[in-house]
Amino acid sequence: MFGHFTLRSRLPRPPEAVWADAVSRRGINDEFFPWLRMRLPPGDLPARLDQPARIGRCWMLLLGCLPVECDELTLLRLEPGAFDERSSMLGQRVWWHRRRVRAVAGGCEVVDRVAFQPRCAWMLPVCRPLFRLVFGWRHYRLRRRYR
Repeated sequence: MFGHFTLRSRLPRPPEAVWADAVSRRGINDEFFPWLRMRLPPGDLPARLDQPARIGRCWMLLLGCLPVECDELTLLRLEPGAFDERSSMLGQRVWWHRRRVRAVAGGCEVVDRVAFQPRCAWMLPVCRPLFRLVFGWRHYRLRRRYR
């Protein structure tokens, strides 16, 4: 059983500026702040990929310190304005996250599409609202940062 949802936010900023933050350690963690922090593997994040690449193990830390999830991050696509992630997590057999940042009149639109398959079917009713809440928070933080 799969869960999925899409969230969109229009921001009054150029897509290039929003994209640069979306793929930076600081920008990623600003979206989660203060509830979560994502601890990425050491080293620079790639700016572009020509083929799928395993980025490595990323820990999700509740309140910045308590490990609550681990993501084996794999990027299928990464180019300016677009990434596709397909990973596995401790609680998710499969995790897909697709983000697009595209120009629109007056700024840009950020679109996150998320799909997931929990390791246990009974987790789906818990995961669906939890993940929507997390991504709703991320979009709230984006709108607040770029207002």
